[in-house]
Amino acid sequence: MAGFRFSRFGASVALAALALAGCKPAASDNQALLNNQSAAAALPDLPATLPMTDAPAAPITAAPRVAALPEAPPIRTVRVRDPGSGAGYAYADAAYRFSDALGEAPPDYGFDYEGVQPWAWQGYDDSVVFAEPVSGGYRTYYYRPGADQPYFVRDPYYSYGYDDGQLAVVYAADGAIVPWADYGPQVIYASRYLVRGRDLWRASREQRIPISAGSWNNQRGGWFGAQQQWGAVRARQPIWASYAQTDAPAQSHWQAEQVRRAADTNRFAEWQAQGFRSAPPPRAIPTQWQQASWAQNRNHFAPAAAAVVAGGAVAAEAVLAHDAAVAAQRRNAATMRQQQERQAQIADSARVQQEQARMVAQRQQQQQAMQAQAGRTQQAHAADMARRDQQAGQMQRQQAVRAEQQQARAADTARREQAQAARVQQAHATDMARREQQAGQTQRQQALRAEQQQARAAGVAQHREQQLEQTQRQQAARIEQQQSRAAAMAQRREQQANEIQHQQAARMEQQQARAADNARREQASAARAEEAQAHAQQQQARAAESAQRAQAQVARAAEQHAPRPAAPPREHPERPHDHR
Repeated sequence: MAGFRFSRFGASVALAALALAGCKPAASDNQALLNNQSAAAALPDLPATLPMTDAPAAPITAAPRVAALPEAPPIRTVRVRDPGSGAGYAYADAAYRFSDALGEAPPDYGFDYEGVQPWAWQGYDDSVVFAEPVSGGYRTYYYRPGADQPYFVRDPYYSYGYDDGQLAVVYAADGAIVPWADYGPQVIYASRYLVRGRDLWRASREQRIPISAGSWNNQRGGWFGAQQQWGAVRARQPIWASYAQTDAPAQSHWQAEQVRRAADTNRFAEWQAQGFRSAPPPRAIPTQWQQASWAQNRNHFAPAAAAVVAGGAVAAEAVLAHDAAVAAQRRNAATMRQQQERQAQIADSARVQQEQARMVAQRQQQQQAMQAQAGRTQQAHAADMARRDQQAGQMQRQQAVRAEQQQARAADTARREQAQAARVQQAHATDMARREQQAGQTQRQQALRAEQQQARAAGVAQHREQQLEQTQRQQAARIEQQQSRAAAMAQRREQQANEIQHQQAARMEQQQARAADNARREQASAARAEEAQAHAQQQQARAAESAQRAQAQVARAAEQHAPRPAAPPREHPERPHDHR
């Protein structure tokens, strides 16, 4: 991430409380903390806590596993700057400190969401945590004050930190930070959790349900066991533990919340010791909250005075000891459920990875089929085509460049053909002039020899006739070689034009499948390529015609300058049709 914007509590992102067992403030200090905290707390719009009820425990409905949640668009992933310094644990530590401050206090209220009834705790500063039962434990959602989406979600196997709706960090079950490159299906799970977290927050604003004492008594052992395991994970991670010790402002933020939750814990313990036969005890609230209309009944809501914190500890000691034994048994059962859920989640992850692999294999098969149809040239350009798929923004510029290159190649080919034809004609003209000069000299020599050596005229004439025949054969051989080279060049040009045409057709088919808008540009490019091909064919026809004309001129020159015909005159080659 470019910056770390998580902090909402001042200088620290993880403001938590001192442990009551380790550093318990005095009674007067407790009262001062409560007064200071409540003075700064705004009145909740809705009851932030509800009195518990002695209604019978209702059956627990587990929330769907993450693989069974509705699909959600993958959220953007960002990275925490310098996670080795401990900054990566800011999300987890902020959530843990709030959870630790709640201690063993019962939830403030519950609510219904699609047949599941999550628990909710709301702090002095309007921080909120929801907990819903799942196979293997609980799934918890933590919200900053006033936020409608979680900044941290934890299930029995992974935890996820969010920054403004973006996935910032993933934690494994042992508390280690998962490398960004190894997120895999966790991005899908984090996206689904974020959507469910928003839905839970909206559902919590509609209708709140009092917590049943029987339900809480039956389930709190498993809940506390999960929280204790989380604390052990935190202690085993050196970077996390070091980060927590250096976060000085966090040491005092949750102290008042701890006092309030300790009061709720003791009140519930006393009520449990009485067998829940008396009226439910009042819920502990900040002093200022008594000004709210819903908090006027002192039997339902009462401030968390320091005396209340210390008064019920002895009476509830036996109940808490029994709860510890029950909690141990429930933790063992929860561990077994957690292992089963872990196996199920691994299977879900494997299915997701298999589906991804299947989609990749399917795309590869399609690409191989297209490559087989396009031939060796298409295979050579497969990597380039893949890059163009990923860089759609550069496709138009590449097409324009290719069109310009094709036009340039066509123009260059035409210039080379014209230059070659001119060179051939010039060479033939020079050769003809040289032969004419040689023929004149030969005639003068023949006349002189005829006057001087009439007896040898017949032999000399015969010798000259043989030389002329040999010259004609050499000329004919050169003409055939030139025609062969011209035909080979024409064939190569035709093959190149065909390859260009096949490449353009393949590109047009792929581009039509990706974007209808690019089809028009591909068609225009193909049309220009066809025009270039037609122009090249015309140039080839003109080159062939020029070669034939040169051949005819050589033949006529040979006939004109020969002493006598050595062979019957050859027919003038038929002029090819003009394809222009």
